Amino acid sequence: MPESQNIQIPLSTFMKIISFFHGLNFGGYKFPSFYDFDGIYAELLDKLEKINLRTAYTNTILAKDDAQKAQAYANYQKLKNGR
Repeated sequence: MPESQNIQIPLSTFMKIISFFHGLNFGGYKFPSFYDFDGIYAELLDKLEKINLRTAYTNTILAKDDAQKAQAYANYQKLKNGR
């Protein structure tokens, strides 16, 4: 399968996959390296971070007033700077 192709899945399915990997990670399970569990888990967490950042940015655009916009922008900056 070509590596440059992307697929779309429902967000609810993605969140179930993330929860499954969280459970495996915190459960202390060990997998053979050929499964690349750590790599897959890292990529899923990276994608989740991008989804959260995009949502925070969208919230700054959709804010109804200056106070909401300031709060949403502060949240966006916090996520963007990794704090």
